[in-house]
Formats: sequence, structure tokens, C-alpha cells
Amino acid sequence: MKKSHLKFRFLVASLVLIVANSNAHDFWLEAHPFYTEPGDTVDLSVHVGNHFVGDSLPNIAGWYSDFSLYQVNGKSDIQGEMGRDPAGYFTAQQQGTYNIGYQSLFQFTEIDPDTFNKYLHAEGLDNALKYRQQQQQQNEPGKERYIRHAKALIQSGSKFTHDSSMLELGYELELVPLQNPYRKSINDELEVRLLYQGQAAADIQVVAFSKQQPEQVQIRRSDDNGMVRFKLDQAGPWLIKAVKIVRLQQDKAEWQSHWASLTFAVK
Repeated sequence: MKKSHLKFRFLVASLVLIVANSNAHDFWLEAHPFYTEPGDTVDLSVHVGNHFVGDSLPNIAGWYSDFSLYQVNGKSDIQGEMGRDPAGYFTAQQQGTYNIGYQSLFQFTEIDPDTFNKYLHAEGLDNALKYRQQQQQQNEPGKERYIRHAKALIQSGSKFTHDSSMLELGYELELVPLQNPYRKSINDELEVRLLYQGQAAADIQVVAFSKQQPEQVQIRRSDDNGMVRFKLDQAGPWLIKAVKIVRLQQDKAEWQSHWASLTFAVK
């Protein structure tokens, strides 16, 4: 590809990301397909949007600090050329469950007061809402520094010779399933633990929904052990997400948010 074409594509992709982030509340990895067989190549797309609808982002190395396949014995980089969309791909060598992680770099945004207040309410960020009310800042814009931590679980074959589904990747905010979702059936419950800096994250809103019926949202708050439980009542891809926000004392950003997501599929 010529450099001029690559530069143009990069600029277009950057514009898409900026526009999408101003309105989107979800960031996730999607596998094509989530179910595969050993030796088959799986495409991995990076998405920003709402309820499984949104834009896919190309592979731009300057946008992320990690895009890796995590296994019990270590991790390896996901393959993907500059500008590729879907952003990456990998090949499962044996039957089992594979864990893919993607972590963006920090970005800054300034959001108008009304939109910022609505976003805090929608994501259950009561601490930030309360602080803004106490400080009479409801009519001030939100100056935020944010980072995304996304994970996807992929099943190869019907056996579990390899199983990295419950690995902790070490992201600052992370959703960790306590059972392998590919061992679940329709209407089973899945327990998930939310970690912040490696410790249980209590009293954080955690949301789950399926791609088949994204309007049927299950909303929970994590308990003292960071635990939540969801009913897997639909087949197909699922997305679980959570956001934690903390107050900053910096010249530019006043808030720092961490966004975690976990995707997988149910047969």
C-alpha cells in the first residue's frame, strides 16, 4: 500500500474514533467466529459503539499498549498489519478456550455538562455525580482521561485441553469469569469478578447483554468481593462491561476512567 493511501486511511480512522468516542459507551473485542476448530484462523475486530452496534477500528499501533493472546504459559502478540480491519487474527493450535486482551492508551476528552452528567448516570458512576453536586459543578464540562481494557474468549473445538478463560491479565480494571462460559448452557448463570488494581472492586455497576437481544440489559452492582452473577438466557455473543472513575488532581483532566469489557459466546 502506498504511504499516501495509508496516511489517508489513518486520518479517516482517527476521525471515526474521535466521533465514535463522543457518543459511545461500549468498547469491545469481537471474534469472527467465537467458535472455531484447531488450525482455523480467527479474525479479531475492535469495536466502539453501543449494544453491539458501532464502528470497527483498524490496527493502529499508536492506539494500544497491548493486543495479545494470553495463555497459561505466557502471552504472544496478536498478528495484524498496520491499518488492517479486522484489527488482528490468530490460529488456535489445539482444542480449548483462548483469551485475547486489548488495552488502549490513555486519551483525553472534554464533554459538555449535560452529556457528561447523563453518561455518569448511565454508567452508575454515583461517586462522580455526588462530587459534582456537592461542588456545584453540574453545569461544568467533564474533563476526563480514559483507558479501555477489553477481553474476548474464543472456543476451539469441543474439548478443553487448553483453558485460559479464567486468567487474570493484569489490566487495571478487569472482568474475570469464575467459570468457563463455554461450559455453560442456555439459562445457566455465570459468575464474574471485577478487579481494580488486582483487588476486588466493590459497588461498581456491571452490565451484561446478548447480541441477539441487546435491549434486555442485566444490571448489577458488584458485592464486597467484586462479584456479580448473570443469567445467560440467550444464544450467541455476550458482552459484559464495567466502568470505574476516580477524581484526578491534574491541570487538564479532572477525572480518570477505566472501562473493562468481556465478550464470549453461548451455544
